[in-house]
Amino acid sequence: MTSVRHSWGEPARFEHKSERECRRCGMVKVTRHEAEGPRDVHWTEFWRDCEQLPAQPTPPCDARREVQS
Repeated sequence: MTSVRHSWGEPARFEHKSERECRRCGMVKVTRHEAEGPRDVHWTEFWRDCEQLPAQPTPPCDARREVQS
């Protein structure tokens, strides 16, 4: 059985992060960009209903929660 893939919307860009919302399930993907000493640090977080979800692997899309436009 294959799962439905996320359909990420256009990014909302901020100074040290960008956010994209899945059009199908409403999950928010946050990509963070920060500097730690001489190197850049990047990581991804996933959020749904104000709760952070485990980032590895990417949580599955729950298309039953279809976002209404």
